[in-house]
Amino acid sequence: MKFATGLVGMIALALLASGCGQETPPAPPQKAAPGKKVEAPMPKADAKPVSEEEELKAAEPVFTYDPAGRRDPFVPLIEPKKPIATSNEPLTPLQQIELGELRLMGVIVGKGEPMAMVTAPGGKSYILKKGVKVGRNNGVVIGVDSEGISVREKYYDFVGEVRENLQKIQLPKREGAN
Repeated sequence: MKFATGLVGMIALALLASGCGQETPPAPPQKAAPGKKVEAPMPKADAKPVSEEEELKAAEPVFTYDPAGRRDPFVPLIEPKKPIATSNEPLTPLQQIELGELRLMGVIVGKGEPMAMVTAPGGKSYILKKGVKVGRNNGVVIGVDSEGISVREKYYDFVGEVRENLQKIQLPKREGAN
C-alpha cells in the first residue's frame, strides 16, 4: 500500500516538474530617461484615421436575406380548413358546429321526404333533411337514408385550392336488439 502511494506521489511530482519549464519573464517596460520625450509613432501621410466601429464593420461579412422564391417560415404548413364564404348571411346554429360534434339520434324514411334528428353538444336537437346547411365548412345535407346522413362540404385546403369532402354521419347501432 505504501509502495502504491509512493508511486502515485512520484508520478505526480514528475508531471509537475515537467510542466515547469524555465521561461524568461517578459522584460519590464523601459522607462524614458528623465528629460527625454517619448513620441508615438507617426502615422503615414496618406493614412486616414479609422475609428473602431469602422474597423469592426470592415471585418464583418455583409449578409442579406433574399426571401424571393422561399416560403415564409412563420406560416404553418398545414392550416385548418377554411370555409368558402358564400354570402354575408348570419350563420345558423347548425353551421357553427363541426360535423363530428353532431350525434345522429334517429332517421325517418318512408312517407314523404326522409328526415333525421341530430343532437348538438349543448343537448339541443335539430331536424335535418336534404338541402339543410350544416357544419363550419359550408356543408349541405345531400341525402338522408336508413343508415345515416350524407353531407358535402366545400373548403379551401392549405394550398388554396377548393376541395370537396363527402362525409357520412352514421346511425348508431341499436342496443339490445338482435
